[in-house]
Order: sequence, then C-alpha cells, then structure tokens
Amino acid sequence: MHGGNKMFSLRLYRREKLPQRLVRFHDDLLKTSIKYFESERDCRRGIKRARRSLRKAFKLARKKKINPGVSIRGAREVLESLREEIQMSRKALLVTSTSLGIALNQIQQERIDQPLALIEDACELFRNKEIEKGLELLKQSQSEFDKKVLVKTRTALFGGTTSAIKDMKEEIHLWMDRKVQ
Repeated sequence: MHGGNKMFSLRLYRREKLPQRLVRFHDDLLKTSIKYFESERDCRRGIKRARRSLRKAFKLARKKKINPGVSIRGAREVLESLREEIQMSRKALLVTSTSLGIALNQIQQERIDQPLALIEDACELFRNKEIEKGLELLKQSQSEFDKKVLVKTRTALFGGTTSAIKDMKEEIHLWMDRKVQ
C-alpha cells in the first residue's frame, strides 16, 4: 500500500480546533489499529494458520509422543511477522509524531514568534518616542500576517533532500518487499 501522495485531511473534524482534531484523530487511529489486527484479512489468515499449526503440533505431541517443532514453526513465523509489523508501526508512529512536533515548532516560530517580536519591538520604540520606526515595525508585522502560506516552514519541512519521514517510508517499502518475498 505505497500509493500516490494522498494527504490526510482533517476536514472531517472541521468544527474543532487543532488540538481537538488531533485527539479525535488519535482515537480514530486507535480504533483503526485495533480493527486491523482483529479483522484484517492477512492477520486473520495468519492467526488461522498459527492455530492450525498448534493444533497439529498438539496432536503430534500427544499421540505420537514426539517433538512437534516443525509444526510449531508455522505458528512462530506468523507471530514473529505480526510482532515485526507492530514494531514497524511503533517506529513509524514515533518518527511521524517527532516530525509533527518539529512542524508545530516551526509554525509557531514563523506564524507567532516573529510577528510578536516585531510588535514588542514596535511597542518599545513607541515608549521611546520613536514613532516612525515603530510604525515601520508594525507594517512589517502586518505584512507577516498577510502571508497566508508559511513559506519558511514548508521549505524547512518539505524542501530537504533527506528527512526522517522519507527514511521511514523507504524502510517500510523495503520491509514490505522483504515480507512479500
């Protein structure tokens, strides 16, 4: 499932503020994760295969009094595969949450901290009776507010040639290829 560049939209949560949207998204992600391991076709088939292997191993050990190691191997392989998928999911979650934290810091810097610093400097200039310089800083801060696109943030987050997210995508792609073989 490594398709095109589909961007997740928080439009489903349109009436809420971003923190509420993220919490709601987290809840939906939790439900989806649980549902995936409960009812996804590959998971169900794997668990069914593991159950069958254990049943066969139990019969061998009970009736023939022999070591059922070969029969147990199938169950172990399935469970190891599921463990590997959970570990990869955990790693992806860590990388994406770290990246989101960096993005929020960058947004705060560009959207809030820079204009706020200009406004505070303008206030200081007004207190010192330097009206023209203060007005100039207010114009600069106003132009910062007029920018709808966060150019510096977008450049910092999407313009880099290497990033943790790109590395994670590549790692998942390699893992999926290895899993198919």
